[in-house]
Amino acid sequence: MKLISLNVWCGVKYEELKRFLKYQSRDTDIFCFQEVRNGKYLNQDEKINEKDELFQEIKILLPDFTGYFVEMVPGVGIATFIRNGVELVQVKSAQILTAKDLEHLPEINGVKFYPRMLQSLYLKDKNLIIHNFHGIPKGNKKDTPERDLQTQRLLEIIDSNDAPQILVGDFNLSIDTEAITRLESRMQNLIKRSEFKTTRNSNYKYFRITPFADYIFVSRDIKVNKFIVLPDEVSDHLALLLNFT
Repeated sequence: MKLISLNVWCGVKYEELKRFLKYQSRDTDIFCFQEVRNGKYLNQDEKINEKDELFQEIKILLPDFTGYFVEMVPGVGIATFIRNGVELVQVKSAQILTAKDLEHLPEINGVKFYPRMLQSLYLKDKNLIIHNFHGIPKGNKKDTPERDLQTQRLLEIIDSNDAPQILVGDFNLSIDTEAITRLESRMQNLIKRSEFKTTRNSNYKYFRITPFADYIFVSRDIKVNKFIVLPDEVSDHLALLLNFT
C-alpha cells in the first residue's frame, strides 16, 4: 500500500497542491492531511490566502476516495482520504490535548492554541490502524510540559492496541526532542532512519533552523518497502511517502 502524509497549509498554495494530488492519486491508497480548512473560523487572518472549503474541494479532486474530517476548532482540523475499495472497520477520533490543557499558554497573534485531535482509521486488511495527527505548535519545536502530555496520551492509545500501527503527521517537534525519543521506544522513526535532511521548505522562513516537523512512525511488524520525503513545494511542509506491506 502507498500512503502520503502532508500538512496542506490550509491550501495557501492551492494550484500547486491540486496538481500534486491529481498526480499522486493515481497510485496512492491513503492520504493523511493536516491543517485542513472546512469552513470559516474565528480570528481568521483575512490576509492569508487560505481555502475556506479545502476539505470539500479535495473531495472533488479525489473522486475515487472517501474523506474523513476531524475538527479541532470550527473551520479547521485534520482529514484522511482512503481509496474506495480499501475496507474500513471503523474510524475513530480522540482528543489528545483539550482546551483546558492549553488555556494557560499565551495566545499566538491573539488566537488561543487549538485542542489537538488524533484520527484513527482501522483497516480490515491485516487489522491495520492508521493514525493521523497534528501536534501543538510552538516556535522552537522543543520539549514542553504540554508536549510531554501530548506524547503520553498518544502512547496510551498506541499501547492499547496489539494490531500493526502507523502514526503519521506534523508533530511540530524537533528530531532531537525527548518526545520523539519516547515515540521511538514503541515504533520505528522512518525520518531518523533515512538520510533526508528536512521536511520543510523555503515557504517556511525558519526551515534552516528547525528543519523537521513531520514524521512517520511504524510498528516493527510492518515491512517498509519505500520511504521518501517528496521535493514538491505544495505547502510550507514537504510530503512524506510510505510504501509498505
